Amino acid sequence: IYVNDTNRIADYILPATTFLERDDIPLPFTAFSPTPYTQYTERVVEPYGEAREEWRIIDAIATRIGVQPFAVGPARPAGRLLSALRRRVPGLGSARPTPALLADLALRTGPYGDRFGLRRNGLSLRMLRRHPHGVVLADSIATGVLRNVVRHKGGRVRLDPDEIIGELRALSARPADPAYPLRVIGLRELKSHNSWMHNAEPLMRGDREHAARINPKDAAVAGISDGDRCRVTSAHGAIEVTARLTEDMTEGTVAIPHGWGHDGGWQRANAAGGANVNDLMSTDLADVERLAGMSNLNGVPIRLDPVG
Repeated sequence: IYVNDTNRIADYILPATTFLERDDIPLPFTAFSPTPYTQYTERVVEPYGEAREEWRIIDAIATRIGVQPFAVGPARPAGRLLSALRRRVPGLGSARPTPALLADLALRTGPYGDRFGLRRNGLSLRMLRRHPHGVVLADSIATGVLRNVVRHKGGRVRLDPDEIIGELRALSARPADPAYPLRVIGLRELKSHNSWMHNAEPLMRGDREHAARINPKDAAVAGISDGDRCRVTSAHGAIEVTARLTEDMTEGTVAIPHGWGHDGGWQRANAAGGANVNDLMSTDLADVERLAGMSNLNGVPIRLDPVG
């Protein structure tokens, strides 16, 4: 949609569709709903210009370089299921395994599915298209089923594997650096949940600013008052933001919202100012969290200094 801070360093930017230009089904998210439901929405406008759905872009590139991006090959469970269904279900034939087809298979073979006509009023894409606002599947999620779904030995989820305990001990043993006595954590603002929201005029109305939330005692030690500009420095970089003092912050911890400090093609977002809090984070592979492979973006040691 935009040339943003991330994709502006790419050699090619391929235009994907917006949510109004593509079909959607919230397949992974409905499992988190307290009321089981499902929904399928169709596009309301045709894709603009050369935009196409992301899966089509990935599929076209993969086809040209000779790889299979979707796990539906003959050696995969989904591929074996698809092959078996093609032999048994009239009309399925050699249909290409598009996301819509795979979603239809998942719906029809799932616990609420129509079993390809064997269960009356069961789920299928055809059925969901008649209910654009979704279908409630049950009054509540099933409970008392853990013994059937937990696959760990003994039927219990182990919360203390050696790998995690080792990481926790390493965190506890990490020495404090007097040069960086505070820790910075992230903060999600309602109107800044994602960085593109800074380019939406209705979400940027009012006195919006990029500010660090600081406990008054920490601010006093650093010689910073409410509303002052302050410099936040880590071992990896430094940024300047406005200081906002609040008792809501625990002593020793500074919270700075992410998603500010734009330098891409977003005119409104660029004008909003602020700083990129990621400049405080390490880009060293040795600092990547070993088990999950995630960058460490919270609890980073910092210090505060007044500006000017």
